[in-house]
Amino acid sequence: MRRTKAEAGETRETILDSAETVFLEHGVNQSTLNQIAEHAGVTRGAIYFHFKDKIGLYQEVVERVRLPQDDLLTKAVHCENSNPLDIALDAGIFCLENFAGDPRKQRVFTIITQRCEYVGEMAQVLERLRDLNDEVHEMLLRLTTLARKRGVLSIAWRPDIAARALQSTMTGLLFEWMRLEKSFDLVAAGTMTMTAIVDSLRKKEIRVETPAVKAKKLLVVS
Repeated sequence: MRRTKAEAGETRETILDSAETVFLEHGVNQSTLNQIAEHAGVTRGAIYFHFKDKIGLYQEVVERVRLPQDDLLTKAVHCENSNPLDIALDAGIFCLENFAGDPRKQRVFTIITQRCEYVGEMAQVLERLRDLNDEVHEMLLRLTTLARKRGVLSIAWRPDIAARALQSTMTGLLFEWMRLEKSFDLVAAGTMTMTAIVDSLRKKEIRVETPAVKAKKLLVVS
């Protein structure tokens, strides 16, 4: 009996769901197509009908979710705030909120960072992740460079190092939250941390006291 396009689509999604579960439980390198087929209730032939091999299946598991880096880029592009540092802060908080509320995104992030050894044939999978991380760094670098041009970036920070600090802070927060099994409030802790980092990047206003103000302070002290 010939299957409809809708039924084939459902089978494909079932296989992806099962691969996600098996990868998370056993690790990508140790998982087999037989395990995934058994979990999905299909044959190996059904998997090969939709996917070239395990690498292709893994790539599709990753591709069907928006990674935190994707959210960061999207929010930064569409942010209406005029201050480049505020754009970086708003995008970072938006990324944390989306990640904290999306269990699938969390599972895939765990698979990528903790359940896969990128050696041998799996090494090619790193290309997309490297490209995505490079895009995030370039976006943050554009923001910090613009902040320098507009005179709102502290002279204590170089734009490239500021961009790297922002990216490392975001990555560290996500990784630690998952590694510690969500034992702290990601959004609350992340918002405080990101705000503190961005505040350290801001150029501080130097207030020059007039003689009248100094005299008033002396009167108060005396």
